[in-house]
Amino acid sequence: MHYHISPLDPHGHQFSVRLRIDVHNDDSIELKLPAWIPGSYMIRDFARNILDLHAETNGKALTLHAVDKQTWRIDCAEAEELTVHYQVYAFDLSVRSAYLDQFWGFFNNSSLCLAVAGRTDEAVELTLELSESCKHWRVATGMPRLSGEYYSAGRFRAETYEELIDYPFLLGDLGIHEFIAGGIKHAFVTAGRNFADVERICGDLARICEQQILLFEKQVPFKEYLFLTMVVGKGFGGLEHRNSTALMCSRRDLVSPGTRPNIDTDYRTFLSLCSHEYFHSWNIKTLKPRDFIPYSLAAEQYTRQLWFYEGITSYFDDFVLHEAGLIDAPTYLGLVGDTLARVHRGVGVDRHTVGDSSLQAWNRFYKQDENAPNAIVSYYAKGALIALCLDLLIRSDSRDTLSLSQCMASFWRCYGATLQGTTDTTFAEFMQDEYGIHLHAFIDRAVNSTEPLPVAELLEQFGIAIERKPAQDDNGFGGRSAPTPLPVALGAKFKASMHGLELQVVFADEAAQEAGLSAQDRVIAIDNLQVTDSNMREIFERYQPGDVVIVHAFRRDELISVELIWQAPKLNNYVLKVVEPTQAKRWLKL
Repeated sequence: MHYHISPLDPHGHQFSVRLRIDVHNDDSIELKLPAWIPGSYMIRDFARNILDLHAETNGKALTLHAVDKQTWRIDCAEAEELTVHYQVYAFDLSVRSAYLDQFWGFFNNSSLCLAVAGRTDEAVELTLELSESCKHWRVATGMPRLSGEYYSAGRFRAETYEELIDYPFLLGDLGIHEFIAGGIKHAFVTAGRNFADVERICGDLARICEQQILLFEKQVPFKEYLFLTMVVGKGFGGLEHRNSTALMCSRRDLVSPGTRPNIDTDYRTFLSLCSHEYFHSWNIKTLKPRDFIPYSLAAEQYTRQLWFYEGITSYFDDFVLHEAGLIDAPTYLGLVGDTLARVHRGVGVDRHTVGDSSLQAWNRFYKQDENAPNAIVSYYAKGALIALCLDLLIRSDSRDTLSLSQCMASFWRCYGATLQGTTDTTFAEFMQDEYGIHLHAFIDRAVNSTEPLPVAELLEQFGIAIERKPAQDDNGFGGRSAPTPLPVALGAKFKASMHGLELQVVFADEAAQEAGLSAQDRVIAIDNLQVTDSNMREIFERYQPGDVVIVHAFRRDELISVELIWQAPKLNNYVLKVVEPTQAKRWLKL
């Protein structure tokens, strides 16, 4: 099987795809496109973007008809070889699908390459040919190359279809910046106008990569690695692959030469994203749930283990930055406080277990609405807190001879390098068998109940105190002290403008909900005075908890009036501080 891909019409955002297939004496064959892409647990229905699908053999058209939304059958009796032609509309500017314009292009093969049913274990070749208007473009991919110069179009090979769809392509006037980390060639590749200090960024990425390679005791599941980065005015995202990651970031996230000598929030967010996706090279790409071996891409594929694969990765993405010396202990503790605040802002954490959150990612986490904080818990954020607890428990129980990092390296050697896959209990069983550390009861409670995690108690053992404080307002909560918190709380996240306060999330059992306000209402007046972004704070500061006001708002295009009783601000900020440095050094670099 051989795929031929070309950017056919950049102005119309269309790739041309040609698939040549040896028929093997079959009377008919079926072609399928995945409904989702590994690492992003939502049905995407990529097949909806296929245009003008037809098949022929020796210049003769073959009968082709749709079986379902993502499957086609071709009648090919007596044909020895056939060719399938189609276009793919590519205008999804994200890391999950495909995008093309006259400036650059990106695609995952799960969006472009139809699979031949029953033959996904066969090796395939792919030729990328650049059309005349794109001849000057460079090409970056981790897919093994058969021909063509490095960073150019050419011919590539994958041993299976599952391997094929794990090699994204980025093409355009690329910025390509190579560096070595852990003796392995890496590249920071950018598409899109930017002003990045590439020398500094590559240096910082090298420190992150080297730290993770050391964490896994130099067991590296790739021979080279690419950070394929789409730079836009506003955007954020990442998706892991076997020897690369597809990233999207805003121009502001990439530090420019001579600016921001310290790592600020925007740049740190980008480094954390890179750290997160790089860690996935071990924790989901090779070490993975047994439920995902093999992937079943036609429909949802369930596991209760996403808390482990995304949560542990979310714990280490920032912790690695601290271990690599890129952020200091106070900054890192602020990030832990941010995670605590995200998990506990809303009653979802009291209603939804992280095991169920993992299982139901398809229709709950990936399809969040305005009620999400009241209904669900994030397996990323709470999973990171579980990982924090595991790290501290392991350090404590082993009398500081072990850490979660060391255990992950050994665990990967047993189950990742061997591609065995894990069950819900594999990690706890491994820890007991390998180290005599009993984690079954803790993991079962943490994953399958809504009982509070012992974060504060464990941190206290390591010289860290948590102080809960009011946030600046309903929109701001995290891991730092607020300079001037408001005296009252609306109990709703809102977007303030000159036209009022548009409510985005109304928190359960707080002032706005109890007054009868809903998400998407636009508050225009409080106590008969217009409220806008410019005077909102002044109005809120007039009141104390228990005061009663009349609120006017638009719901859709109807004016409503409700009575609201102000509530005291909740203690939504979690401020972590080192109180016993000697104990804290068992975990942090001070």
